Amino acid sequence: MKILIFDLHAWYARDFILGKISLPSKDEMTKNSLEWKKREDSLQDDEQKIWFQGDYTKELIEATDYPDFDIEGVNKTFMEWEHHKHEDIMTFRNNSYKSLITGNKSPLHHTEWLDELDDSMKAYIK
Repeated sequence: MKILIFDLHAWYARDFILGKISLPSKDEMTKNSLEWKKREDSLQDDEQKIWFQGDYTKELIEATDYPDFDIEGVNKTFMEWEHHKHEDIMTFRNNSYKSLITGNKSPLHHTEWLDELDDSMKAYIK
């Protein structure tokens, strides 16, 4: 999600530079930042942090013409990944997830992550 947030920040800056959006007043920006900071300080677990990032992403999308997509689906996939990571830090990479674009679940990799020593394209698609 962090890469997406960086992309959205760039999109927001682009829209401002191109005159597509105006910046809020300094007071409005300060109020918004303090509200996000207060919410961030209250987060108690990974799930809350994931939903927090998703809500922030939604706010940036709504402020721009960035293409909309299934943020809730991203959050749920991220939580599934995060739960796998908590279950076993050494095997969480062995799971596969459903594409939010196609709806298809990716096939499991032929070799467990810990045992896969060849990261070439040929080995990956074997």
